[in-house]
Amino acid sequence: MGSGLLSSLMGVRSKTAGISAGVMGVAMAMFYAGFVAGIPAMTKVHELLSRRSLFVLCTLFMAAGSLGYGLMVNAVAWLVLRFVTGFCTAGCYLVVETWLNDIAHNEIRGKVMGTYVAVAAAGMAAGQLVLSVVNPSSWVPFGIAGAIGAFAFAPLFTVKVGGEQRHHPADTVSLAQMARMVPSGIVGFVLVGVTQGCLLQMAAVYAARADLSSSQVALFVGAITTGAVALQFPIGALGDRISRRGVMVALCVMTSAVCVLMANVSPHSAVSFVLAFALGGFSAPLYALGNAYTNDWIPPHQRLAASRALLSTYSIGAVFGPLLAAAAMSIFGTVGFLWALLVSHAALAVFMSYRVVVAPDRAFTPLAVG
Repeated sequence: MGSGLLSSLMGVRSKTAGISAGVMGVAMAMFYAGFVAGIPAMTKVHELLSRRSLFVLCTLFMAAGSLGYGLMVNAVAWLVLRFVTGFCTAGCYLVVETWLNDIAHNEIRGKVMGTYVAVAAAGMAAGQLVLSVVNPSSWVPFGIAGAIGAFAFAPLFTVKVGGEQRHHPADTVSLAQMARMVPSGIVGFVLVGVTQGCLLQMAAVYAARADLSSSQVALFVGAITTGAVALQFPIGALGDRISRRGVMVALCVMTSAVCVLMANVSPHSAVSFVLAFALGGFSAPLYALGNAYTNDWIPPHQRLAASRALLSTYSIGAVFGPLLAAAAMSIFGTVGFLWALLVSHAALAVFMSYRVVVAPDRAFTPLAVG
């Protein structure tokens, strides 16, 4: 919720502060640069701190960072703060995804990861509601984002299973080894990162540059995240029954089609907001499906290594997502955001189709179950 409010708030404030779309693309990419740097660092810290303690530490630093955005509204400060935010977010994702994959088995992993992403998307959608009722030109909404983030750790104290577990260095597997074990998941997650980095980080920038009001920006981004919430679970359940990679290909094709339709309607029209719902609904489940597919084939003691590999490759790809969107918007105008989305999803569809052909789906191995 705090992150959703902060991202949209930055999109609105960047326009009024005269920060260009190109600079915002770099700023959003810095989030994932921090994420990449944070993964190995947080893995080391996880050897000293339990899951619960690491999550608390990261959320408190992120909350403090949110206050900084409102106090220093300029490009240089935001570049630094986005890096720090990404660095701390890496620890949160590392904890939660390892935790969930430890307790989920293959037959329900798609539902579990889909629900996880849906909950995150619901929080982001709730953040848009806050933006629609506050003055984005003041420091107050940044303070609200920080306050919300400061309470993010509280629910984890109610979880009894696995909260005190730490990372054991003996379970570490290199990224190259993990890529050889599950190339569709690890390598494919780079392209998933490009698609999601483009969509999640630049949607508010696109909406603001399309001359939508702050409340309309919130509604547009909220439509995307609401679509993600609505379709995560059914698509995750579908992936549990049929080929997860096949579902990913179909979603990429449908997302590309939505981008073409959106490019031919007015951003202010009701149709545009309906299509934004479809955009989020078709694109957002790619993360959960790719994550679930990879963990299907990973032994339980290597869950942290798998999460580290996935988050690293995802964030590497996500660095280029905002840059791709910013470059396309600089060349083609506001509509370039949609072309960037189309190209990134088409690339993922081609790669996954290739992997399905050269390495057809097979039954789960007993080692990976549980």
